[in-house]
Amino acid sequence: MKKDNVFLEPLAHSPPKNGMLGDPYSRHAEAVRQGALERAEAMLRHAHNPPQGLLKAIETAGIFHDLGKLDPVIQAVFRKGRGNKLKWDHIDAGVSYLSSKQDWMAAWLVRAHHAPGLPEKCEHFTEKTDRRLRGRRRDSDAKEKHDEQIAHTDQMIERYLGEHDAAVGMHNVERRRPSHGLSMRLALSCLVDADHSDTAFFDSNCNLPDAPKARWTERLNALCEYVRSLPTGDNEAKHARNKRRREFFEACLDSCIKDSLVACEGPVGLGKTTAVAAYLIRRAHDEDLRRLIIVAPFTNILTQTAERLRKALVLPGEQPGQVVVEHHHRADFSHHDDRELAVLWRAPIVLTTAVSFFETLAACDPATLRKFHAVPGSAIFIDEAHAALPTRLWPQNWKWVRELAECWGCRFVFASGSLARFWENQDIVDKPIKLPELLPTIQAEEVMREERHRVKFAETDGGRILNVQELNSFIRNEPGPRLVILNTVQNAAVVADAMRKSGMDVLHLSTALTPFDREIILKRVVRRLQFQDVRDWSLVATSCVEAGVDLSFRCAFRERFATASTVQVGGRVNRNGEYNDYGGGKVYDFALVDEGITQHPGANVSADILLGLMDTDKLNSANPADVVTLSMQQELKNCGGLPSDLLLKAELERNYPKVKELGRVIDADTRFVVIDPNLKENLKRHNPVDFKTLLQGSVQIWANKIDKLAVEPLTQNKRYSSDIYLWNYDYDPEFLGYMKGVLKMEEFISSGGAVI
Repeated sequence: MKKDNVFLEPLAHSPPKNGMLGDPYSRHAEAVRQGALERAEAMLRHAHNPPQGLLKAIETAGIFHDLGKLDPVIQAVFRKGRGNKLKWDHIDAGVSYLSSKQDWMAAWLVRAHHAPGLPEKCEHFTEKTDRRLRGRRRDSDAKEKHDEQIAHTDQMIERYLGEHDAAVGMHNVERRRPSHGLSMRLALSCLVDADHSDTAFFDSNCNLPDAPKARWTERLNALCEYVRSLPTGDNEAKHARNKRRREFFEACLDSCIKDSLVACEGPVGLGKTTAVAAYLIRRAHDEDLRRLIIVAPFTNILTQTAERLRKALVLPGEQPGQVVVEHHHRADFSHHDDRELAVLWRAPIVLTTAVSFFETLAACDPATLRKFHAVPGSAIFIDEAHAALPTRLWPQNWKWVRELAECWGCRFVFASGSLARFWENQDIVDKPIKLPELLPTIQAEEVMREERHRVKFAETDGGRILNVQELNSFIRNEPGPRLVILNTVQNAAVVADAMRKSGMDVLHLSTALTPFDREIILKRVVRRLQFQDVRDWSLVATSCVEAGVDLSFRCAFRERFATASTVQVGGRVNRNGEYNDYGGGKVYDFALVDEGITQHPGANVSADILLGLMDTDKLNSANPADVVTLSMQQELKNCGGLPSDLLLKAELERNYPKVKELGRVIDADTRFVVIDPNLKENLKRHNPVDFKTLLQGSVQIWANKIDKLAVEPLTQNKRYSSDIYLWNYDYDPEFLGYMKGVLKMEEFISSGGAVI
């Protein structure tokens, strides 16, 4: 009899393998309640005037989130093992009970804790569709399906509650209004992370490792020692530049600025990464912040920054990869088997892309939001802020940034050598403000004078449009080493391929290569630049190297795009003044039209504005931040201002799916594609793959190209739409990456397709 009772104990999950026991409902419900509560308490320690009852709502959602799994039909399926389809949607029961008790905050959380996540409010709370969060989780399901689910839940709810109380005890539920926007997303993050983490624990019997302690005092001391021990330079130019870097570092370290939002307009090569890190780590120490989050637009910047910070901030006995964590791509997987691969922003120092950071603020799905509760109480460094977001996204994102700073204990620094001060523009933000500047005024004047001698900007052949052969001729005739930056992945591949076929010494670097292969090529570039034994060579790349990377070429060519992009390329030319004795560095602007060349849609307006600024020599005569801000203002004027802000409207109306859609940083639907052959084989066989290995061996490719190329999804089961695809065409790890396969497909190219 005892054996039967154990066997019939309600389950939350099926056994992970045949012959094993299922996951008891009582164990999982209590673990999720406790886990969600702990995450919420850690988050709320940094909140200023948080929504009343938020902690209790998260706890209540944790205990009732799986109430519907007590259905006898679902229990029978659980006991059969995994992979069987469930007739009933278990989320409806928790929503039914919590909404009947008027705890609407907890009801919203239970409704959203599985994909697709937070719904559109008016889909549930209007006279036409007054389902009030009830029914199946996908609003797109037929009305009959929702009605059937609601009727079944209403019939069974008392039975569920009886079994629930018997398993975990009775819990008081209070009336609570929902708190929407960031508060809703943060609360859902606590619930989802607790749920997913405990499910992973049941499957693997392994908890996530404890994150290293912040240890801000020790890390700040280590950073100071690292910076002060750097070489002063082996010539006068390097010595002067390194002196300015040390002065800026000390100024940031000793800064008395206490504002929650700060700007840093230091020009390229001033050592902003370590200086701003010192400022924010000191503030983290003073204000007991949880972590330092560094946000950058390109993954290669993250890799370079991570390497530097691991040298400077990792303490004896620590694992560098656990203290300073990189998060490339958007590795947020919605399927159960992929959860262990998610990156959770738990380390003391987190490096992530601008795409990942800002799309998390706009997210509604559980997989993306899972890590969001780690953000409150963080020092956040938006590096290369000029490229963090397109202007159209700043109105709503600025509201979110302000809310994180004012209500959730975050401290921000916006840094760039070409910083567009959008926060001062009333066409972009509803309440323009001026931010305090980290770079002291006297030092700013000095370094700006130096910039005039370091690099000049010029048009290629008077600004006329070139073809690939003409561009190659101009490149060949300029002294090396040379940097050539194109607007699209395809353009970079076409130009690099043509240059190599013409006999030129060329390296190629773009997101057509995996992070692993890009790192190898980047190291090759660095070695060539360091030793200078051969100077007649070129690097052809995309915008991934135009900002934030410590590279210095003799000259550069930049395909016409935005003013900020061209200014940033100046930071990759004569970076340390090493070519001052040869007349300094030069950046050439060019436009390109030819077979196989694609036009980036984002260049339509900005390129014309840049051409006008080049014609009036503004890039050589004005402060870079002033020029970029002027360019932004002209672009808004030429476009008639920002379009009607649908993102602001969607957030105000609590249309969470629309906010996610409109909040995409890159307005494109890309897919995660695995390149590495061994990695593909391990995934097919369901062998364990850690997240770093997955990220290092994969790329992002546009979804429409996935369809055109018939790229194979990892999951062939028609019940799922896979998050992961497998590349089976030619791949060149030394040069063109996956573009080798694309360029061979003449029909694809001639049909007008493009890989951007």
